[in-house]
Amino acid sequence: MEDNKNQEVNLLDYLAIIIEQRKKIFRNVFVTVLLIAAVSLILPGYYTARTTVLPPEDTNSNGLLTALSNTPLSNILLAESGTTSDLFVEILKSRSVLDGVLQEHFKYPRGKKNAVSKSLKDILRVKSLEKGRKKLLKNVDIQASKEGIIRIDVELKNPELAADVANSFVVQLDKINKLKSTSRAKNSRLYIENQLQLTEEKLGTASKELVAFQEQNKAVSLEEQTEAAIKEAGELKGNIIAKEVELGVALQSLKPDHISIIKLRKELEELNKQYNYLQYGDDNNPEKQKEFYIPFSNVPEIGLELARLTRNVKVQETVWELLNQQYYHAKIQEARDTPTIEVLDIAVVPETRSKPKRKLLVLVGGFLAIMFNIFWVFAKDFYEKLKSDPTSSHKTNNIVNSLKSDFFSGKNFFTNIQNRFKRNKNQH
Repeated sequence: MEDNKNQEVNLLDYLAIIIEQRKKIFRNVFVTVLLIAAVSLILPGYYTARTTVLPPEDTNSNGLLTALSNTPLSNILLAESGTTSDLFVEILKSRSVLDGVLQEHFKYPRGKKNAVSKSLKDILRVKSLEKGRKKLLKNVDIQASKEGIIRIDVELKNPELAADVANSFVVQLDKINKLKSTSRAKNSRLYIENQLQLTEEKLGTASKELVAFQEQNKAVSLEEQTEAAIKEAGELKGNIIAKEVELGVALQSLKPDHISIIKLRKELEELNKQYNYLQYGDDNNPEKQKEFYIPFSNVPEIGLELARLTRNVKVQETVWELLNQQYYHAKIQEARDTPTIEVLDIAVVPETRSKPKRKLLVLVGGFLAIMFNIFWVFAKDFYEKLKSDPTSSHKTNNIVNSLKSDFFSGKNFFTNIQNRFKRNKNQH
């Protein structure tokens, strides 16, 4: 009970000190709040403009791949590969995008008679692009939400400039993304174009050989069953060559251990098995056979030669048809000029300041001023009680004198070290 009474008395003592000094506390807090409010009015205002970009597609679901879905080469990497929102965020923070924004010219200050066209680098008053990138990144916040929507916030003193710079980030991102996509499509188109030219040459040679053989042998024809097998073998061989071309294109942009490469190799292996079975039958030792052999014992030698020539023509025709179709799709992809970035909300000129937040500054400053003044009156009251008590005053003086002694000892120690350093330096 006595401890509770002492505690109540102590709390009442503290409350009595606050009540006694209430006018001084109120005055100091009031003056502090006025000073903070005045300073917040003097501080330059900043405005935040925001633009949002829809998440990019993470799968190859664009129009080109849809058009290729029914072709044997539908897995070829002509279409733009899926890009995650996080990757776009990193691209927006890259040197290429930042330099493009810094070098772009804006009307500044927009909306006024003295507005002139200046680069953002000049507006920010930086001497180099490297310093400009650091300063720009401090005023830009780029994030991707859980849904994948990319948000670009630009905070600058001029509201019109903040909106223009935010929209400039989207323009630079669109340029880089289209350039990268066009480059991939161009490389694929050139590769297929070269393969198509080689196939046309092989098709012409195979056709001439077939015509010459038919003229020499009076157009020998095969039985329907053998002819069907030959055509099937030719189509298989054509698909094998087309699959090899598809694998070659894929290897230009993917690593050998990529899942798409592994899938293509397995498909190619399966086609080769089917072709070898049709070509050699149950005999799995092709070294003992000729280039092409149909497992029918009664096919004459001339028929076999005609089958080989017919197969070669069929192979080249199949490859040419597939590559020609793929070539035109590649040209369409390369010629595409539709925007690659979809903007959900363009940045508009902000109407209100984002900082300084005057109300918050006044509230926080007022709260801290109250806490500081309460602590000050408690400390002052405690010091006065110590002075009035001889024993406590003597202890306090001893503590103060000890601290002073330590301070001067440390000061003399560092002074001696400094003097020794100077003497050694003069001697050398």
